[in-house]
Amino acid sequence: MTSPLLAAVIDGMPTDFAGPDDDAATVRAQMAPLHGHPLQAGTTVRIGTAGGVRWGWLSTSACRPDRGTAVFFHGGGFVSCDLEAYLFYAEYIADQLRIPVVTIDYRLAPEHRFPAAIDDCTAAYTGLLEDRLDPKRTIFVGDSCGGGLALATAQAARHAGGTAPAGIICLSGWVDLDTQGYGPDGPAGPDPFITEGFVRSRARDYLGPDGDLHDPRASPARGELSGLPPLLLQVGEVDVCRLDAEALAVAARDVGSDVRLDVVDGGIHGIQGLINIEVPEAVEAWASTAQFADEVLGA
Repeated sequence: MTSPLLAAVIDGMPTDFAGPDDDAATVRAQMAPLHGHPLQAGTTVRIGTAGGVRWGWLSTSACRPDRGTAVFFHGGGFVSCDLEAYLFYAEYIADQLRIPVVTIDYRLAPEHRFPAAIDDCTAAYTGLLEDRLDPKRTIFVGDSCGGGLALATAQAARHAGGTAPAGIICLSGWVDLDTQGYGPDGPAGPDPFITEGFVRSRARDYLGPDGDLHDPRASPARGELSGLPPLLLQVGEVDVCRLDAEALAVAARDVGSDVRLDVVDGGIHGIQGLINIEVPEAVEAWASTAQFADEVLGA
């Protein structure tokens, strides 16, 4: 059952939000008010580069750096939001998981198409490892398209030999760019935040008109799933990405990977971002991710 607060958020969503015909400029304009929120007074931010890619390190008073680090791959449909605009979400992660967060400032489409984003993410992670980031004390966290980037980067790190993170958290992760199979009302009712058509349009922004939707570096759910670190796939009940998460969970388990599927009752795409107004479904979602992080980090 949807909480009254989440119902109010859904009722307040513009009916033309995330339309299938929106171009990248329109998406950026729509997303801008949802991002770039002020940070808490006690939050510390440091900007640097690794592997030639900018990153932002963030810590809050809730963090225990001895527990580990989260590497964050932000969302935005591959087209929206730079590092500074997404630091507020890194703050959510830091507060909820109680570890510092490093956000990767990967290049955006359509100005920089595939494989620019995944190249930046893998280069940044490699550079962070060279700067003494301990993979055994590191969790990847990605939201929406960032969930796919997190999984793809972990797959690349596994192939590099022994450098995969200790765990991966995909929050409403977009892990397969081919969205065939969704009905007009989504997996369990309409998702007010994104639509199937919107996702398809962003995939083309990222890949270009002739790009391969099944390339495993772009759609990591179609890549090699064996030998992955523990993986948490958290999606909302009406999340457009739910069906792909469910299919990924089955495929990964079939090859022996430790994967956990967490469907948030009543949740929409990006439900975790509503923690700032303490929507009960978001609070529940973060409690689940925190438990997973504690188990993976052993603390």
